[in-house]
Order: sequence, then structure tokens, then C-alpha cells
Amino acid sequence: MKNYGTLIKKIRQEKGLSQKDIYDGIMTRQTYYLIETNVSMPSFDKFLMILEKLCISVEEFLELLDSEAYPTINHFYHQLSQAVFKKDQKVLDSIIEKSQQLYTTTNNKKFFHLNLITQAMTYATNETSESDALKASKNLMFPIKQYLIGIDKWYLYELKLLNNSLYCFELSEAIALGTLVGKKIDTLSNIEQYQEIKLRIYLNLSSLCLNYQNYEKTLFFSALAKENAQTDYRLFEMIIANLNYEIAQAAIKKQLMDSQISHYLTILESLGYQSTVKEYKRFLKNNTIC
Repeated sequence: MKNYGTLIKKIRQEKGLSQKDIYDGIMTRQTYYLIETNVSMPSFDKFLMILEKLCISVEEFLELLDSEAYPTINHFYHQLSQAVFKKDQKVLDSIIEKSQQLYTTTNNKKFFHLNLITQAMTYATNETSESDALKASKNLMFPIKQYLIGIDKWYLYELKLLNNSLYCFELSEAIALGTLVGKKIDTLSNIEQYQEIKLRIYLNLSSLCLNYQNYEKTLFFSALAKENAQTDYRLFEMIIANLNYEIAQAAIKKQLMDSQISHYLTILESLGYQSTVKEYKRFLKNNTIC
């Protein structure tokens, strides 16, 4: 990594930190000086300790070091979500082309996975028939499914990959992969990022199952989402998890919309989630739960 030390020094100075603030407890002043002057490279564990004291992630550091050589995958996924929402085929084509170039250059699987997911999303946003889109997505998602199943322990990347690709799988495949989360997650899963993405997976799975009218699995995943949302005190996620759970209960018992469902919809509306409320009301009407 060219000029890595110069960047470390720049970030340190911009944060108003002294050299001692960084090297203390990690290495000697002389060793750290050699790092900041690009003379020597720190070992990986020391590098992580330095970044921790600088309050910056590895991904963010690499992006600052060379945004062309190390583009953040989060940036691409943000572009992808916006493009899917706006049905912007030009941006989708751009991500497909760029991710293919990066995979060819770096041989990094994350760009290969991004390319597959973007292609699948392209089918979903085009005027392709639902059956054709599902068939194409299934073929595209096969390498991702094989990748996830073939790994003994999932780390943060694997959890994010599953969450970003959930809607490209058939429901049965999404459910099967979702049930592996608790079994394959790493032992360091108590850190906040792990908990957050795990919550998103359970919440998205509960919504996916609800859309497919698989109410038993909706109950299962919404219960897991409720548990995780309560632990992390996440209001919006807790409301959605409870709402999905109550709707599934009403559908299974063939009941009309009760006061609990109305209560959660009212809270969402008061918080400004009108479009979300509109989608739920459409679902309730189409499934005669109103």
C-alpha cells in the first residue's frame, strides 16, 4: 500500500491526536515513526490497532488511500438500492460493468457477487415476466448460494451478502439460508455490526415470507427479529417485526385486522412512514385482513 503511512499521519493530525495517542500500548515511538514515514509496514494486528485508535474502519481507510483501487463495496450497494428503487437501468448497467472490471482486475469475489446480484435485480426491475425473472435470478444466485453454504463460519461479509441477495432467491432457498444464520455466525457475533445485520436479515425474511403468504415462517422470523430488536432497542425494526407477527397471526386464524395491527400502522404513520403504511394496507386488503 503506497503512502499508507502518510495517510495514517494525515488522519491522526486531522483528528487532533498525537503520535503517543496512537502508538502507546501498541509499539515503540520509533517503530511508529517508521510507519508514518512509509519506511516499514505494521503487522496486520498492529495495523488494526492503529485504525481502531484512529476510529476508522479498514474499508474506509482503503477507500481514502486509493478510491479507484479499493472502492468500498458499501458504496456500490448503496448505488444499487437507489437504482432499483428508481428503476434506473443506466446505473444498473454501470454497476454491472464496473464490478466485472474490478473482479477481472482484483479477482476479489465480493465484486463477482455484486455483479450477480445487480444482474438479478436488473431482471426484477425490467418488464420481464415474474417466472422468467425468477428463473434467471435462480441461475445467477447459484454461485452465491454455493459460497454461503460452503463456508463453515459466517463473518460480517457473508451476513451482508445474504441480506443483499435475499430477494433474488426463491422463497424456500431464502428460508433455508436464513435458518443458517444462527448456526454459521462467528463467535464474535456479539459486536454491534453483527447484531444489526442479523436483525435486518430476520426482518427482511419475515417481510419476504409475509409477501409470499407463508405465515408460519413469518411468525418464526418476525419472532427472531422482535427478540433482536428488543435487545438493541430499535424502534422501527421492533414495530415492523411486531406488525408482521400480528398480521401472520390474523391470517392463520382467518381473523380481520385487530386493534394491535391498527396500533402499529398508526405509529408508523405518525413517524412519517406513509409509503410503508400504504404497502401494508394494500397487502391487508388483497388478503382480506381488513
